[in-house]
Amino acid sequence: MKKKGLMPVYQAMLLLFTLFLASCADTKWTPEPVSDPKLDTSYQRMLVLPVGISAQFAKEYPQAAADCRAGLIVGLETSKRFQVSQVEAAPAKGAERGTLLVKLEITDVRIVSKLARGFGVLAGSSYVNLKMTLTDGHTGQVIRSKEFSTRNNAFGAFYAGNDETIAQNMGRIVGDYITAVVP
Repeated sequence: MKKKGLMPVYQAMLLLFTLFLASCADTKWTPEPVSDPKLDTSYQRMLVLPVGISAQFAKEYPQAAADCRAGLIVGLETSKRFQVSQVEAAPAKGAERGTLLVKLEITDVRIVSKLARGFGVLAGSSYVNLKMTLTDGHTGQVIRSKEFSTRNNAFGAFYAGNDETIAQNMGRIVGDYITAVVP
């Protein structure tokens, strides 16, 4: 005995699902232009300090600081305008002119694990909040301090699985910002 009554339902579901996916296919995200003023001084060298993170967050998300730093370096190197170096501490004596010290501090973070994401959107969103400090390496003067935040969509994360890359993406966003504001 054939069950022909369910066939049109499956076809309708397939059609709706296909239309849903097709509506997302042409969507292209374009970043908003940076509205902050450019820095007064030009910098050719970037010294990237370790990303600060509280002990509690470091215990819960041990890879977040390293991922954020890696994303920052990628964001800075992509422009091919700067000589980028990772350093463990700011130079004891002032660095040469044209050097910018970049320090990030993760102030709040939540990264949904793969296991929790298995429960779908009930696991909620992942997010990273951080503070960026740009310091002139020669004078030691703080020239820009800004807070950044990002949050993914729980529904999108369920399908895209982008929870694990959110810290690295946040670092890249900051790298792109620095590239935009340094003349």
